[in-house]
Amino acid sequence: MTLLLAGCAAPPANRVLPQRSPDGRYVFDFDRGVPLIREGRRVVVRDEAAPFRKGPDLYWLWDEADRLWLYRASDGAVWYYDRGAEGWRRHVWTGERSEHPERDLLPPLGLYPPCPSHE
Repeated sequence: MTLLLAGCAAPPANRVLPQRSPDGRYVFDFDRGVPLIREGRRVVVRDEAAPFRKGPDLYWLWDEADRLWLYRASDGAVWYYDRGAEGWRRHVWTGERSEHPERDLLPPLGLYPPCPSHE
């Protein structure tokens, strides 16, 4: 067990802040616990109404399509932000599967905590 926990000394990728999107265009961070997404110096999302705040049970990670995913370990809730024609929107991810699972939207593999939190 000691060897497993030794790999958890540095913050895992799903806890690093600020966190850049894969293409480097967007940056995720928190301001006083409120989630923010920036494009350069411009804030494109400041989600005061988000049902989560920064805390030891919250994890975040971008996927390859520049969607930002958040997972709250205390209740297993998952959300994601994506950018469409009307701007950025927050969605609840239910995990429901369709008849075409190869097209289903799935969180990035590293979203869930790999080891116990030390905060």
